[in-house]
Amino acid sequence: MPLRTEIDQLRRGLAARAVVDQARGMVMVLAPCSSERAWDLLVDVSQRCNVKLRDMAVALVARTKDEALPEQLRRELRRALRRLHAAERR
Repeated sequence: MPLRTEIDQLRRGLAARAVVDQARGMVMVLAPCSSERAWDLLVDVSQRCNVKLRDMAVALVARTKDEALPEQLRRELRRALRRLHAAERR
């Protein structure tokens, strides 16, 4: 693989990681929960919606700019937060 291609892939990976970490922080504040639980919640919602984690994180972070969260993601995120809260009450 050419060096330029590898550098571009690393840059995209770092950018994706940053937005996923921002989304994880948002979930930690909303839930509230640990970083690990927030990660698990994001992965679960991503899988249930069949949306890449990075794309879901971008949509969630875009909410801070008053952009609408896609309905399916919003619905699954609410369900996941309810499940998280129910599990913590036990």
